[in-house]
Amino acid sequence: MKLAKIKILAMVIMAAITFAASSAFASYSYNFTVDTTSMLGQTGYLELQFNPGINPGSANAVIANYVSDATLAGTPALTGNVTGALPGTVSINNTTQWNDYFQQVTFGSNVQFALTLSGSPNNSFYLSFYSADGITPVLTNDTTNGFAATIDLNANGAVVNNLSNQVSVQATPIPAAAWLFVSGLMGLAGLRRKSKALI
Repeated sequence: MKLAKIKILAMVIMAAITFAASSAFASYSYNFTVDTTSMLGQTGYLELQFNPGINPGSANAVIANYVSDATLAGTPALTGNVTGALPGTVSINNTTQWNDYFQQVTFGSNVQFALTLSGSPNNSFYLSFYSADGITPVLTNDTTNGFAATIDLNANGAVVNNLSNQVSVQATPIPAAAWLFVSGLMGLAGLRRKSKALI
């Protein structure tokens, strides 16, 4: 009976370690849809940033599945640890203090993309749009910073701040792996009850 207790304790410890690891390196996914009809035909800029806050750990932002009737112009300006280019996949790591993707566009009626944030907390993603001068924010209600939307990764998860009437941010469903992990914990709890009943 003591051996059964030791096995159960070992499984509970492994589950706790796995849970701690998954919390420290969580992953969050969002679908962005932006109505840009108010800027239709105008030249402007799209900006994507992923920057570290206080005491950040390793983290990554991946922008994929970009779909838009906007025309991308020229080569994007990349600052910090940024790779890729729209309409393909853009990956932004927080290894430097300022990580920025800045792309000139001729606006169409919409912009859509998927964002996946993964890694440690204390990092923030920023979406912004600018007029032709590259300085004046558009498509935002944020008169201070000009952000259209931000997502802050903190110790409790991800916090979405939608700062635009033209932007929709929808969280994607929890991945199957997360549900599998939860069901595994429930199975361990059931196993523990069963073993107590046998003792």
